[in-house]
Order: sequence, then structure tokens, then C-alpha cells
Amino acid sequence: MIEIDKKGCKKLLTQRMLLAVVSSIILQFLLVYCLVLFTNLSTDYVHWLQNTWTTVTSLRMWIYLLIFAAVTFLQGVFCSKIYLYNPPYYKSRFVKLCATLTIQNLCLKASYIIMGGILVWLHLSLKGGMYNSLTADCSIIYGTCLVEEYYFLLFSGLWSGLYFSIKINDSMKYFRFSIIAQSKFLRLRQGTYTMLPKLMISSTWSTLYYMAIYYFLGSYCRGVLLSVISVQTEVEPLDNMSRLLNLTLILQLWLHQFIFILTISSTYLLFEIYLTEWIPFKFGSSDAYSVDASELTLIDALSMDKIPIMQHLGYLDLVTLAQKEKIRRGMLFTLSQPGGHPYNWNCIVQKCIDVLKKFSYDFNAISMKPQEQQFCYSMNVLTARIAPAQPVQKDHIYHMRKLVPDVTPTLSTETDTKEVPYSGIFIQKFIKQKRDAFVAYLLSKPLINYIFGEQDDNKIRHLLFNGQLVIWAAEAISSLSVFSLSEDSYGVVQKDVPNIIKTLLSVKQVLDKLQKSAVLARKIQADDKFTKEIFTSLRSAIKRSLYRIVTNFEPYINDLSLESLTIEHLQSFLNYRE
Repeated sequence: MIEIDKKGCKKLLTQRMLLAVVSSIILQFLLVYCLVLFTNLSTDYVHWLQNTWTTVTSLRMWIYLLIFAAVTFLQGVFCSKIYLYNPPYYKSRFVKLCATLTIQNLCLKASYIIMGGILVWLHLSLKGGMYNSLTADCSIIYGTCLVEEYYFLLFSGLWSGLYFSIKINDSMKYFRFSIIAQSKFLRLRQGTYTMLPKLMISSTWSTLYYMAIYYFLGSYCRGVLLSVISVQTEVEPLDNMSRLLNLTLILQLWLHQFIFILTISSTYLLFEIYLTEWIPFKFGSSDAYSVDASELTLIDALSMDKIPIMQHLGYLDLVTLAQKEKIRRGMLFTLSQPGGHPYNWNCIVQKCIDVLKKFSYDFNAISMKPQEQQFCYSMNVLTARIAPAQPVQKDHIYHMRKLVPDVTPTLSTETDTKEVPYSGIFIQKFIKQKRDAFVAYLLSKPLINYIFGEQDDNKIRHLLFNGQLVIWAAEAISSLSVFSLSEDSYGVVQKDVPNIIKTLLSVKQVLDKLQKSAVLARKIQADDKFTKEIFTSLRSAIKRSLYRIVTNFEPYINDLSLESLTIEHLQSFLNYRE
């Protein structure tokens, strides 16, 4: 496992995250300037531009912007932590609730609340007019009166931070890579156009909730505020229905909610754009015994399962060179010296097959019933008991003579003579059975099971987070296998084609089984867009990879030494019926 501090990984991630934060701050400045330009709108264009320029260049404006930039930078630092690590698996709703109470998560949600309040305060201060101060001179009576609309809008900023911090699930962020390579500006524009309708609807619901809360609790807030500062009221309270349904006030409230959620969403979008940008990795040295440890290679990136963004970038580069870059494919098919082994190809094909096999194994473990798991466990124990103590001596392995004899490890005498009393084993087994029975009884209650019970839906969704890696691994090794027919002069790929076909078929069988399961049917009926997108893409990618290999290797199917069961499963692809 390669640590984040080695081979340029930390430098690459730090540079991209810093660029994302700086771009987010610049984008927020542009939004503030556009808002100032819009609020000073006037028919006198010369006066309009002069007022806008005076406001933008004022010292107060820059102080506000520095405070806002500091909060945005802090929020960007918290966002960077989300994308560095694998999304956690929440076994139950209770575990998910406990995860939201971590220090990092609470700090992130607190930054949302602070940012929402600062954003509204900044806009009210720059706009001017009747809502730019908490107090004003009374028009009917003598003294200072409370401007209830000011703190109504100011509290709405805190509410927007609280509302969207609860609604946005930051810990379940996953990487959305562009299907077609585009520039950063085009991706930003496309992403903004896509999310604008959703943000408008979300801000509308937030506005309605806030107005309903203030209608019932506004009198208490006003009473507390009047007890703290010595001011008066000369107009009807704002929590009255006639004053609360002021169209101008509602539009301004909605605008603040919309700007806040746009600010947060644009920050995440910029992180996604910068972190998912394609980068070409170099191959390791052709000499397997002289590896340059100062440079991050493609094989290193594929091995970084603890840093998911680097592993995703590695597989993105792998599928890119497998389909588009002939020169780099030639480097992949070369042999290392000394030894004459396909070092790079062996490492890459092993990484891809491991990803595919792990995906199949995890889904098979989910679909297996507890009774089946217990049966498998019992069979393993029985096999271990009846297995002979001495291994069978074989003279040949993989058609090569075995020069080193098998030596059975001898256990120490103390271990052999030390036996656990039968009564102790019986007591432990009895306690475990009673505990499991008690837990099963508790989980049989609907309410307890709803809170503490483990759900298969969560397992499937968690495993599908790595679906993009599976797609790229299948596409890469299938494309490389096809191009090896004309570009692999050493024949280093053909030895792995049977294993590749077998692995892809096993993944396909798992996906077919999952499609027929009731768990996935419930998820599709629940309109889970993420599950449907990833699952559909996975099935298409696996079928496309199998068709790609079968179509090009059809004349050589009988020469690949495939098993009869594998050839039987390939018949539907050979007959184009899948």
C-alpha cells in the first residue's frame, strides 16, 4: 500500500483541492458582484454604474468579502476530507445517526450555518434600503423601533445552513466522471444547468418551511429580542398572516435560500471537476529490479484502494490508454529486462481481475442466505477435520517439475498438549446461542428493527460505489485483449484471455442474479437514481466487454483452452442473443 505522502500523490491532491477552493471563492465573488449590480438597477445608467463601482471598491465591501472567503475556504477544507476516503458503510440507521455526530461532521454543518448567516448579512449590508439595519427611527412615536424584517431575513440565513446541512448527505459523496472529455468551463456550465431546477425547488421548500416555523414561533423570537435591546414596535407583528405574505419579502427570502444552496452546490461541483480531471500516469521502469520510488506510476495508482480518488484516476487513465493511445499500449505489451517477463501487463491484469472478483464475491455474500452461510461454515469445518495431516506430495505443478519438497509445519508440543476443557466450550456456546436468540427476538420487533436492523439495501448501495472501477476494469482488459491481436508481438496477453473471460462471465451472472432479486426491485421502485444508473451501466459494460472479446476471438475460441461450462455460457454471445 502506497501512502499518501509518497510519490507525488500528496502534491497532486493538494494542488487540485487548492485550485478547487480558490475557484469556488472567485465564483462566489462574481455572484456577489452580480447581486450588487442587480440590486442597484436603475434607468439612469450612469448613476447605476457609478453606485455599483463605488460599492464594489469600498473598504467595507472588501472586509465583507475577506470574511466570506475565509468561511468558504474553511468549508472547502472540510469538503476535501470527504473526497479523500472511502464512503463509510452504515450498517443501520442508528449507526448512521451516530456517524452524523462526529467532530468533523458537526464542524462541517456548523460551517454551513455560519456561512448562511454571513451570506445573508453580506447581501443585506450591500443592498441598503429599508432592510439593511436591525433598528430605525420610528415614524409615528418618538424613539427607536425594531425592523423585524431584518432579523427575519438574517435568521433565514442560519435556517438555510441548518436545513441544507441536514438534507445534504456529505458522507455519501461519490465521484461522477464525465463520459466525454470536456474542458472545466464546459463541465461547470453543464453541471450548473443541470442542478439549477433542483436547487430552485429545494430553495422553495426551504422558504415554505421557514415561513411556517416563523408563523408559529415568531412571537417568541421577537419577545426575546425586545428583552435584550431596548427598542419599540409601532407596526403590526411580522408573524401575522397579512404581513408574512408580502410578495417582496417572500421573493427576497427565496433569493437568499437559492443563493446559499447554489454556493454550496457549486463548491462541490468544482471539487468534482478538478479532482476527476484525467491525468496520464507513467509506467514503471522496464527493469523490474530498478524501480524509481520518486515517481507515481500507473500500477501505484491502481493499488491505492485506501485513497479512492487516486485509484479512480488510475483506472480512468488505464481505460483511456486501452482504447485511445496506441503508443502507450505498445509500452504495456513490452517485456522487462532482465528476465523477459511482461511485468507491467501482469500487474495491471491482476489488479483488474482482483477488482472484478472482489465485486462478485461481495455481491454473492449479500445474496447468500444465513442458512447457506451456516451450511458453508459447517462444511468447511468438516473438511478441515477429515483432511489428512500430511499433504499430498506432487512431483509436477503447472507442468513444471517441483524441486523443493513440501514440508509440513510442526506445531510445538505445548500447543498440542494444551486443550480447552469441554465444559468451557459448552458454556461459551450456550452463552452465544442465548445472546443471538435475544438479539434476534429484539430485531423481530418492527420499531427496533427499523432503527438497529441491518438492511440489504445499504449493502448493495455501498458496493455500487465501486461500480465505476468495475466498469473501467472490464472495459480496459477487454480492449487490451482485442488490441493484442494486432499489437502484441510478444503474445503476453493471450495467456490471460481465458481467465479474463471467466471473470467477466462470473460478474455477469452476479448482476443477472441481482436484477431478479427483490432488494433491487424495491430500490428501483423507490426511484433510486444512483442505483439504477450504476447498475444499468455495469450490466452494459460487462456485456459490451464480453461481446468485444467474443467477436474478435471467435475464430480462436477452440484454441483458448476454455472449460466446457464457460463455452456453454458464451453461446448466447456467439449467437448475439444477449
